Amino acid sequence: MIKLSFLREIALCTAASLLVAAGCASPLERSAEEAMREQLLASHRRYVSSVAAGPVIEVSRPPSEVERELTPERTAELDHMAGPDSYRGQTMRLGPDLQGNSETDMAGISLRRAIELAVKNNLNVEVARLSPAITQAQVIAAEAAFDAVFYSTLTIERTDTPRPGTAAGGFASVFGGVQEREVDALTTGIRKPLTTGGQFAVQTTFARNYDEPTFFLMPEYYTANVEMIITQPLLRGFGTDVNRAEILLAQSGRHASVQELRRALLQTASDTEQAYWTLYFARQRLLIQGRLLGRTEEDYERIKKRQDFDVSPVRKTEASSFVELRRSEVIRARQDVRVASDALKRLIHSSELPISGETLIIPSDEPADATIRFNLLDAVTTALQRRPELQSALLQIRDTAVRLRVADNARLPLLNVSATMRYNGLGGGVDSAYGRLTDGDFIDYILGAQFEQPIGNRAAEAFYTQRSLERRQAVTAYQLAAQDVVLEVKNAMRNLLTAYELIGSSRAGRRAAADNLRAIERQEEAGVALTPEFLLDLKLNSQQRLADAETQEVQALADYNTSIAAYYRALGTLLERSGIEFQDPTSERKRQ
Repeated sequence: MIKLSFLREIALCTAASLLVAAGCASPLERSAEEAMREQLLASHRRYVSSVAAGPVIEVSRPPSEVERELTPERTAELDHMAGPDSYRGQTMRLGPDLQGNSETDMAGISLRRAIELAVKNNLNVEVARLSPAITQAQVIAAEAAFDAVFYSTLTIERTDTPRPGTAAGGFASVFGGVQEREVDALTTGIRKPLTTGGQFAVQTTFARNYDEPTFFLMPEYYTANVEMIITQPLLRGFGTDVNRAEILLAQSGRHASVQELRRALLQTASDTEQAYWTLYFARQRLLIQGRLLGRTEEDYERIKKRQDFDVSPVRKTEASSFVELRRSEVIRARQDVRVASDALKRLIHSSELPISGETLIIPSDEPADATIRFNLLDAVTTALQRRPELQSALLQIRDTAVRLRVADNARLPLLNVSATMRYNGLGGGVDSAYGRLTDGDFIDYILGAQFEQPIGNRAAEAFYTQRSLERRQAVTAYQLAAQDVVLEVKNAMRNLLTAYELIGSSRAGRRAAADNLRAIERQEEAGVALTPEFLLDLKLNSQQRLADAETQEVQALADYNTSIAAYYRALGTLLERSGIEFQDPTSERKRQ
């Protein structure tokens, strides 16, 4: 049992995880954040407190009246006559395959090997395995928004500008002249976006200038400058939490893709185990129907030998119909075996067992019939912590919190400031122009500010409302997912209890049917008259009842083992149970 102190630790861990998922809220939204955290914590408290006093449960089944009356020797005799163990070494009536071969190649495989191959090779898993790498590239792309940028700009300017006439020395000229100007400028610099929302740049520009006519002493001269420019928003667009939002969302997307990969692995492992036991059931059913057909054929031959004594044509035809009906069941059963084998091949996707081939997979493991102990509190707590769907839902809450902060910031007015410091130089050449920069005689200081506020600000307010509702929607979606997980865990536990109990009842029914057929065969050995009524109405029907009881027992065994896999999948621990260690593929790539 789990102590109350452990429950408090669970609540504290849950609260911590929710605080991380929610992120840092601004003062404007702190009350809403606290309300949503309390809402989530209340949900977990309800789930945990409602099952805190529950006992440890062990699957069990009541003793059968049929088995109480059977001695151990009789039970062993009946199990040798019918039941799963009685078919060891038996061959299946498979018929020809799609390539026309009457002899089918077979390959045995264990359950663990099948799951290992499926986890490694399954195409659905391969699709999910690529997603973390894709989202990791998206994280790098988002972080690259703050990388420094080298830039260079070349400008070549040639202008001929007409000028009006001038008056000089008392003489006036009505004809104007032309101002010719040539400017060749090259600007080179480095620009670095800042996580605060601003930008810092250092650049230099040198230019060749030529003016004709000119009032200067030389028509051609060179200018050079070095600038340091910084721009910074003070309201809208300010803050690392706002400007790193895309990085946070990309990182969350990477974590979500990892959880999706884990979910795909869990689903694939569960599907593989279910397909494995489905194939086991199909194979056992084919063996059961094959034995039933063999018994019916033997009795039909006896009836044919008596057709000249006490068997009418009607009764002979009736016996023949039994044979054909049971042969049709064999045909259906062997079809089910091949279909189930191909379904397992598709999941494991092994090059040694291609789905295009006709090699038949044979399960080498027998279904488990051991008891399982579980506790509802342990199961619910484990599922709430381990299920990838809930982890993804928490990430979605974190995403909506990030988007809400960005939307909250977008409601603020735009107030940007900029500052520029520029060193200037002039000379007859490039060297002399840059040489004057070190003197520091010509320095420019430029300050600027920009303000902007939409009247009404309706778009930003509507966007903030949208993000707030999305946040509430994400919290509700998490609660719904947690509710579904708890329900799935409880249903899985109930299925375990039911399936284990069904094994006992169906096994008792099979032993009773076998004992009935055994008694009929003992009468036959004692010399009872082999009348059509005895063979058709009594013995053949008894054989059919035994085959049906065997099928129900095998179905119960397969269902129980499938229920075990479904239970561990509901907990989110099926991979560990199957001996598979899950690792984040992107973290492995980083280490390499």
